[in-house]
Amino acid sequence: MVNSSGNQGAVATTEPAPLHELMSRILLVQPPEPQGLKRFLPTVGTWQSLNQQLANQPLLDFINGTLRGVGQVIFVNNPFSGLLILLALFIQSSWVGALALVGVLAATLTAIGLQLDRETTRNGIFGYNGLLVGAALATFSDPGVGAGYGGWVLLTIIFASLTTVMMKTLGVWWAKTVNTPPLTLPFCILTLVCLALVNWLPQPWFQLATAGGAAPETTLTGARLAAALPIGVGQVFLAGKLISGLLILLAVALCTPLGALVGIIGGGLGLLAGLLLGIAPNTIYAGLWGYNAVLCAMAIGGIFYAPNLKSIVIGGVTAFLSAMLGGGLGLLFGTLGLPALTVSFCLATIGCFVLLQRSLPSLVPVALHAITSPEEHRYRYQAARKIITNFRTQLTGALAKERRFYLFEQASTALKGELRYLFNLIDTDQSETLSTQELSEHLQQLSNGKGKKGTSDGDLTYLFSCMDVDGNGTVDFKEFCELMLRHRQLMANYNAFVTYFLPIDANDDDAIGLDEMNVAMASVGTQPLSEQEAAYLTQQVGDRPLTWNRFIEMLLVT
Repeated sequence: MVNSSGNQGAVATTEPAPLHELMSRILLVQPPEPQGLKRFLPTVGTWQSLNQQLANQPLLDFINGTLRGVGQVIFVNNPFSGLLILLALFIQSSWVGALALVGVLAATLTAIGLQLDRETTRNGIFGYNGLLVGAALATFSDPGVGAGYGGWVLLTIIFASLTTVMMKTLGVWWAKTVNTPPLTLPFCILTLVCLALVNWLPQPWFQLATAGGAAPETTLTGARLAAALPIGVGQVFLAGKLISGLLILLAVALCTPLGALVGIIGGGLGLLAGLLLGIAPNTIYAGLWGYNAVLCAMAIGGIFYAPNLKSIVIGGVTAFLSAMLGGGLGLLFGTLGLPALTVSFCLATIGCFVLLQRSLPSLVPVALHAITSPEEHRYRYQAARKIITNFRTQLTGALAKERRFYLFEQASTALKGELRYLFNLIDTDQSETLSTQELSEHLQQLSNGKGKKGTSDGDLTYLFSCMDVDGNGTVDFKEFCELMLRHRQLMANYNAFVTYFLPIDANDDDAIGLDEMNVAMASVGTQPLSEQEAAYLTQQVGDRPLTWNRFIEMLLVT
């Protein structure tokens, strides 16, 4: 490869090992695995190590997956939070809590019985729609007539199990075709079908509960509006008691404080929509104008997109619109004798996904298999912004043919001292420069007797040419330190960076085109590549594709 000073590295008959792997050998650290985008499957999920610890304990593993399914209703992948939420549902009503538990158990057991992906099942992805089916049937049923409690339990088992089947069939098709998650669509579709059959078909076994006749309130108070915020969070689970809403909000905040904050902002915007439309205070106080907005704000502003100013604002707008849409759908579904459930959340959020994919690709989504928490997503975003911004600075310097020792100049005395020790260890003739022979001897010593992978002549020549910035055939302390410091900085954020970059490789070819590079630049607020910069990168790569490893090499040596 041509480095920025115009030196041509030696051409090997085989592709050399990735530069960051070779440098990891010098530093005696484990290089990140695997090398590339396609094969990168990061460990994801809050408390994910618990999944691995319980893998060989079937009963505890099942309980863990079930509780995660409870939390996944509100994007919380944490069994302790799921337990708190389940407690909140039993506080709301023993009937609601019991049917919700039956629903999540039935859906999870169905996933296990169908031998669906074990890790997905453990993370509760097949359980949350089933829980919502149970909570909804408990809320809208009248178990005191006909088939009684047992009949509604049976209906819950049937329709909750069907949500798993739908997630496996319709959900997979939906994700591939529409390129968005199915969210709570299985819950909405199957619950509405169940309630419609009960309500419309003449039969003596099942009956829906009639709405209460509480006197309407006409006065708005600040205290009641404030209480409506956590109640709106609770209504995500069809729980309308303040204590239940507060417990559910606490469960979210324990797992993701940022997610809880974004959800409250969304709920507030839902209340605002209701106030602007002059909705009756009773309905607003009950949180019925908040729950769809809570889910929308969290989905766009932290779960499926990294939380930043742009995503949170868009999430807030989507939350507001979902509340407005929910009001209209509530009237429409009401004429049919059915509840609107989370239909407006699904429509608004999926519509936002599709719109963003087509009109704002620079707002990079989180890879679906890499979803964890808003805090982790923000960390990945900040790591990517730092690395890409630094690369842009390096690129500007390379075009101006400037010496590139900015990390060396910023390094502390202690850090330089550590690198000086390593440099002197390699510099056996104390000439203050490293030769290819000295580097070869050092790597040979590290590999002997330690089971380490040896370094070929081609790898060695390639590594040395990357270090030798001025092309004089030796590597001085500055050149050595700068590359080592860049490697250290990049590897400290490697997993976060590659995970952030996964969706940018839109065509999934494990290579980065100039258009994808510009998406990456725009996603962190950096201007797209100029013609000169694009030409420089093209010249560096030549007729080879810019694979992930070559891109990492550019980040290190440009």
